[in-house]
Amino acid sequence: MMDSRTSQQLQLIDEQDSYIQSRADTMQNIESTIVELGSIFQQLAHMVKEQEETIQRIDENVLGAQLDVEAAHSEILKYFQSVTSNRWLMVKIFLILIVFFIIFVVFLA
Repeated sequence: MMDSRTSQQLQLIDEQDSYIQSRADTMQNIESTIVELGSIFQQLAHMVKEQEETIQRIDENVLGAQLDVEAAHSEILKYFQSVTSNRWLMVKIFLILIVFFIIFVVFLA
């Protein structure tokens, strides 16, 4: 009876040892996964830091392009006003020429 009980206790101890060992292995796997994730996040942080200068340059270029577009819009408005005033000048010159032509035809014909 004692042998049976001792063997059961030894078997129970062996099962507990294997359970504890499997938990320790699992914890080591989790720890290595966490370390790997930490490394990945460090690499990601490094990549973001490297891209910071590029992003700032892009932002500055976008702002510069916006200023250029606004300046171009202003120049186009000036050109449109110039074309409009030139059009009225051409109409006035044409009317003066017609008046001179009519005077020329009436008095010289």
